[in-house]
Amino acid sequence: MSTATLAAGVKDIPRESKLHQKIIEQFTQRLLASQDEHRKSREEAWRQAEDTYSAYIPETEYDALRSRKRKSGMPEYTTITLPYSYAMALTAHTYYTSVFLARNPVFQFSGRHGESQTAETAVESLLDYQLNTGGMLPALFIWLMDPGKYGHGILGHYWDREEFTITELVEQPRTLFGVPIPGTVEKKLVSNKVEGYAGNRLYNIRPQDFYHDPSVPIYRLQEGEYCIVYDKVPWVKIQKRAAAGLYYNLEELEGITSDLREMGGTGTKTQLPGQDFTFYGSRGKPTMADIHEFYWDLIPSELGLGPSSSPEKWVFTIGAKKVVISAQPYGMMHNQYPVDVLTQEIEGYNVFNRSMLEVLDPLSKTMDWLFNSHMYNVRASLNNMFVVDPNKIDVNSLASPEPGKLIRLKAAAAGEPIASFFQQLNVADITHQNMNDLQSVSELAQRTLGVNDNIMGSVNSGGRKTATEVRSSTTFGINRLKTNCEWFSATGFAPLAMKLLMNTQQLMSGEKQYRVVGDQRLWGQRYVPINPREIAGFYDFVPVDGTLPVDRFAQVNLWQTLLANMARVPGALQNYDISKIFAYVAQLGGLKNIDRFRVQVLPDQQVAQMQQAGNVISMKQNLNEPGQVPGMGTTG
Repeated sequence: MSTATLAAGVKDIPRESKLHQKIIEQFTQRLLASQDEHRKSREEAWRQAEDTYSAYIPETEYDALRSRKRKSGMPEYTTITLPYSYAMALTAHTYYTSVFLARNPVFQFSGRHGESQTAETAVESLLDYQLNTGGMLPALFIWLMDPGKYGHGILGHYWDREEFTITELVEQPRTLFGVPIPGTVEKKLVSNKVEGYAGNRLYNIRPQDFYHDPSVPIYRLQEGEYCIVYDKVPWVKIQKRAAAGLYYNLEELEGITSDLREMGGTGTKTQLPGQDFTFYGSRGKPTMADIHEFYWDLIPSELGLGPSSSPEKWVFTIGAKKVVISAQPYGMMHNQYPVDVLTQEIEGYNVFNRSMLEVLDPLSKTMDWLFNSHMYNVRASLNNMFVVDPNKIDVNSLASPEPGKLIRLKAAAAGEPIASFFQQLNVADITHQNMNDLQSVSELAQRTLGVNDNIMGSVNSGGRKTATEVRSSTTFGINRLKTNCEWFSATGFAPLAMKLLMNTQQLMSGEKQYRVVGDQRLWGQRYVPINPREIAGFYDFVPVDGTLPVDRFAQVNLWQTLLANMARVPGALQNYDISKIFAYVAQLGGLKNIDRFRVQVLPDQQVAQMQQAGNVISMKQNLNEPGQVPGMGTTG
């Protein structure tokens, strides 16, 4: 493909060129550097975490035998894996989502250099529009789940400008030399391009599909020289981007088959799209292709990409690890890689961090053993165990599982007491303390992670508890999770919010009306026009303090008590706007559409103009006394 057909900013790199060979070599070296022995051990831990999360354990030979007996109608026990780690992870995830995603708006900003409150409202309203219309919430939910599951979560973002081609079969008059012929109709296919959503989009990246510079810890990946994102992309999407002038060298890519093992799904229960099959289109093309997005902080003059000797961020799209199908400067104002990370542990030196499931793994396995060994002993005590002399008893009749069995004696047993050749063994439950030990191990797990029974929604055992004890226990656990939320806010959400805002400032065009969110909506302002000039400036992400905003009625009661006490102090309420406080407390209590009941006071001049236009009439002309007949004067 010639450079004339490429989109602006895309550099054409033919596969036969030395530059192409050099880029592939540099990419391969960095990909292998990320795939070191330490990462391989982490990939094994990630696979085990996926198995634990799905409550899956490898089936043993005895479990398989018992499973076949159950399917044939014979009751058999099964080995149980307690989903305790799963419950702990979901409880922590519930707390995280309640703290981060229950804010209104989720992304809150404050001006850094004196930006007006109107500009702050415009920024928050615009990001809230992108959050909902751009479908960001599902990606944020998964992003908050991945640290507890894998040890860290990776979230990518990009700017999307949708454009749809809609083809319709419409009736049009026939034409002759471009002039319509009256009374004639023919059907034609008409295609129209329709603009859709324009804004930021988020997507999740599996840890197995992300490679960063191992010279820095994962939470400092922005300081590394490169990062690589792997994806398996449908061929139709590749052709679509090629038609837009973004991809090239597709003929060289067509003949290279995809490696399904690249997705890192071997030995795991996770079912990845396109993992288990490869099918071909009508011309023999593979419908999926292995793609690596290679973000590299390089010096253009050293590679022959330009005259600059200063480091620049470029992005290369590598197909099947062998073909460069796109290359261009990244060119975003924030000058950072378009990925953000959340780490479960607050640890700043290891390349990777442990997950919540990994920390709980020894305790979880201990709980499984305590429970299953106790159940095994219970099953043993339920089974009758006998010592018999096979010369005097028919063993087949004794082993029959049917009720009301008839045990036949042999001729050698005639005249002898049954107790001399048949005796039942006593079975003692030696594991009756296992359940108490199980409770002790579960309490140790709760102390390890700070997720106690009260946070899980059940009051802890041990007799009656006072309200102060329950509140203190819950508060201590919340403080542990609160620290994690503050860590997430500082290392993940704040950098993400700033990049989303700077992308919008750089790439937004035109002006539209957006729904107002946040406190400004309480004062009657519902929509605000936003254009690039309105959001210009510097803003800081308002940090998340980690407090759980669940007990809103308690906050309403606190406001009610506070206002009642202030009313007893002369002049205390004069310094505050009571109507705004009322609207805030009503919204806090869950009341919707409180603005419908607001009294709108208009200036006298505007009312006079509306009356002259006939839009309002005087109450004196319309207010009749009771029993008054119109046009006949007053009554009574």
